[in-house]
Amino acid sequence: MKAETGIHKIYVPFRRSDYQLNNVLSIEELEALSTGHKRISALSKQGPLSSLLRPLQDIAARSGTSDRLVRIIIPVVLAEIHRTRKPCWLWDSEKWLTLCLQHRSGRPLIAAFAFHLGPFPSPFDLPHHGAPSLYACAIYGRDIFIQELNRLTDTLVSLGYKRQNQKNALSALLGILMMMNNNPELESFTTELLWRAQNYHDRGIARTVGRVSHALAAMGILKSAVRMRNYREWHEKPTENIATEWVTWCRRWRETSVLRPRSRESQYSFILRCGLWLAREHPEIRSPSDWTMEICASFIAAIGRMKVDELSLGTERGVRRSPRSGEPMLPNSRAGFVYAVRRFMFDYELWEWGRLKFSPARHLSTPDTPLFRQGVNPRVIDDPVWLKLVWASLNLRQEDLLSEIHYPLSMLQAMAVIWTHAGLRQNELMRLTAGCIIPQSEDINRDDGSTIPAGTLCYLNVPAGKTSKAFVKPVSAVVKKYVDIWLAERPEEQAALTDERTGEKVRFLFQYRGKPVGRDIINRTVIPVLCARAGVPEEDSRGPITSHRGRASAVTALASVPQGMSLYELMQWSGHSSPQSTMHYIRIRPTQLAASFVKADRVAHMISVLIDHDPAATSLTGPATYYDLGDSFCTNPFWSSCPHRMACIGCDFNLPKRSARGLLLESKASVKHYLEEVPLTPDEKEVIEGDVEKLNAALMKTDIPRIL
Repeated sequence: MKAETGIHKIYVPFRRSDYQLNNVLSIEELEALSTGHKRISALSKQGPLSSLLRPLQDIAARSGTSDRLVRIIIPVVLAEIHRTRKPCWLWDSEKWLTLCLQHRSGRPLIAAFAFHLGPFPSPFDLPHHGAPSLYACAIYGRDIFIQELNRLTDTLVSLGYKRQNQKNALSALLGILMMMNNNPELESFTTELLWRAQNYHDRGIARTVGRVSHALAAMGILKSAVRMRNYREWHEKPTENIATEWVTWCRRWRETSVLRPRSRESQYSFILRCGLWLAREHPEIRSPSDWTMEICASFIAAIGRMKVDELSLGTERGVRRSPRSGEPMLPNSRAGFVYAVRRFMFDYELWEWGRLKFSPARHLSTPDTPLFRQGVNPRVIDDPVWLKLVWASLNLRQEDLLSEIHYPLSMLQAMAVIWTHAGLRQNELMRLTAGCIIPQSEDINRDDGSTIPAGTLCYLNVPAGKTSKAFVKPVSAVVKKYVDIWLAERPEEQAALTDERTGEKVRFLFQYRGKPVGRDIINRTVIPVLCARAGVPEEDSRGPITSHRGRASAVTALASVPQGMSLYELMQWSGHSSPQSTMHYIRIRPTQLAASFVKADRVAHMISVLIDHDPAATSLTGPATYYDLGDSFCTNPFWSSCPHRMACIGCDFNLPKRSARGLLLESKASVKHYLEEVPLTPDEKEVIEGDVEKLNAALMKTDIPRIL
């Protein structure tokens, strides 16, 4: 935190024990309270009302209330004491609240009297609680309230919030928190206090309570910021139609599993849905130990015929129907269902909860059929669209940001450049740390003797991901350029946060206002901005443009260029655990594939036909036709029905081209050399001599003047 300027005021609580608070009014006090003139006169001189006035005057002095207002409100309190015949510290909260309602201008001071001397009504019951900062100033003193408000505001500004209107937005909530806490010092605030304040209000105040929690976390008062959205991450699923014992095992598995929260909840949902199927088809099966090989086979068959939403659990909010409800499940969903049950059975036996009557690996294996086959299909972004997105990431402007986006341009541009140049998964990109970029400080010598000058590249530290440990990969130096621009603007006064995957305390690169950016910022913010800047729609020929499609495009581009990275190098750069994963991202460009196809498809070359209309060349089948086989022609008029369909030098219908004469002579010399130097059996020698005769016949055909 930045050093605080000025003198820090220490809050001294009001102590009732410092005063003589009698429960009964004396005859002298009642006499001094009998008229308004006597009550007003008692304010400026010592007399029988001193014991009643001293605590009221000290509270008024602490509150910072003007003398004029004090001289109005204290006589009002004295008049009510005379009417009720009881000191004010014996009043109940209803009496104080009634007095507040009757005197609008003096409400904060009356609330201060009630707070220190009597049972204080709830801060939410005070009239016009929309301005609780006035009540807090009167109760704790204006200097203390302004001091704590400035500390909170300065911390939020250091986290990246704009100073404009911060105090107005925070003052009301800070007043409520101070009154609920009975202490104005920020160091005394707790997470429980924030939640209590949150529960008194509707969702509209959630953003402000969360903002205060981020400031308190940055100041080291709270361990971490609190998620203030009034909802739970996961809603409990109903289990009415499932056997109680099966539900118990499912919940025990969820509480024991170390999978990531999303994966754990997804698989928990699958095994609960399996309980619905058991209750419907096999009600006698209540635990994993009851399963048999026949039940496994029946389960696999049922999944193969299952429709979308056929086994729906719903949540506390009700059942949410899919747009594909009633249609056959997709292969990935079927395979995921089987995998979840298989994993559940594995863990049941591995953790020694019981013994199974079957082998999960064998009897619950995913069938290798189209109904269950999971296809990995990285949908590469169309090349023209991808190149425009790369250009847009390097040329973003302030006016390109959408109106509802409040993140700085430099942060979004750094994020966009990493997405287009580094080939990271979305989770890896979001978890990059502030020191993830290392410059290339030395020249790199290649195997061919050339040198890569220092500064051409930079090194990116990638955090541990789905399939790999943390590693370092080279990326373009332009990544460092835009990351440095963002780091120069990134608020430094931000507390380290916990990386959910590794459990370490880190300072995230894309951490703003004390918290990491949203999980879907690439898909919902960065990509729409890039598409608008590039002038392209948010969909291409393969569907919506997403974060992972950008990763596929970046990896494929490195594999598709001439002399690109090898498979193993690309596997290391992509962070894959096996070459099989990388193979899904390697794509041969359509133009390269077409060229290779034309070169390899000899049948396509045979389609070219020369027709000789010379009457002398006419036969019973019509004009002479010559099918072009490359180095020779085929004169068989029934070539399309030839069983060989190949260039055969020994065929009577084969007619070599004159351009092939050199090749034939070379082949003849090679065969003759073979006959002279290699010992051959009689059969082998006969075959070779037959080849020589065929070559001589082919050479004679090249002398026919009619063939060009």
